[in-house]
Amino acid sequence: MVQVRRAVPRDADAIARLAREAAAEEGVACALDGDRIRAHAFGQNSLFEAWVAQDRANTPLLAHAIITKSYDIRRACPTIVLCELYVVPAHRRSGLARQVMSVVAQRARDIGARELAITTGVENAVAQRFFAAIGDE
Repeated sequence: MVQVRRAVPRDADAIARLAREAAAEEGVACALDGDRIRAHAFGQNSLFEAWVAQDRANTPLLAHAIITKSYDIRRACPTIVLCELYVVPAHRRSGLARQVMSVVAQRARDIGARELAITTGVENAVAQRFFAAIGDE
């Protein structure tokens, strides 16, 4: 069974590797590296959160989600933005992306967010179909 958990600093290099793979699939470069992840994803003043999936401890990461927190001044409540969801090719169509999204949605509820915004490339038809499908659930 795959476990989805909040990332810890020792995951930073593996997250960076997955981010590079995701970018390469879209034909773009990725400047995110382990040092930046360690500097920006952890601690009291973190700029983003990373959530990871793996079979068990000390095994390669199978997926990650990167989210940022924002604030809706009109509703006076937090919001969450999903910046990236990536699943390694060998684990696609297994339900893992849905499992990760379920954890992200729970995180949004836990902080009192009224909105979970999702960003994806305008040419990423696969991601658009996935998000449309889970949005109907």
